[in-house]
Amino acid sequence: MTTNAPDTRPARRHILGMGAALGAAAAVLTVPGARAEAAAPRNAGDPSATSGHTPGIALEQGHAGFPAMPRAVLEFFLASQRADADAWAATFTPQGVFHDPVGQPPLVGREAIRKRIHSILPSFRPFLGITPNEAHMTADFVAVSWRGAAVTLKNRPVNWSGINIFQLDDKGLIKEAWAYFNYAAFKVQLDS
Repeated sequence: MTTNAPDTRPARRHILGMGAALGAAAAVLTVPGARAEAAAPRNAGDPSATSGHTPGIALEQGHAGFPAMPRAVLEFFLASQRADADAWAATFTPQGVFHDPVGQPPLVGREAIRKRIHSILPSFRPFLGITPNEAHMTADFVAVSWRGAAVTLKNRPVNWSGINIFQLDDKGLIKEAWAYFNYAAFKVQLDS
């Protein structure tokens, strides 16, 4: 049976090719300057390195599907995945404030943050960490949606998700962070 419909295969291939090209461009252009920053060699242990477009903020990209984000925020997530309480706390200024979660009394000071993380990590084997999904930045604020995963000492999986808001200082360190997630649901999984 023959039809008079035009052959749309070339147009479909063109549209699909354009979609792939736009997707690749969007990955590079998620944050202005992200590609140039990712290509530039940096000292990985220096969260205060700066980029050329916003004082005190280095944008990083290219970490296994992570969105581009300032160096200290990226290290916040990477340190969580390494279960490295010292590196995790080092992403904050010495007087940093961490509302974890919002509604609980805040942790004030890098040392208080480090002690809290050190006290929580032994409850898990392994603590798989927090993985960012999306990052959005305005001035010195960064909002990141994420998901967390761990396994309790009783071999029970714990999964949770939320959004963190980070405020950075002029050196790019975290001055204050607000973690929004359902703490009650997290505790139920942990205590069951």
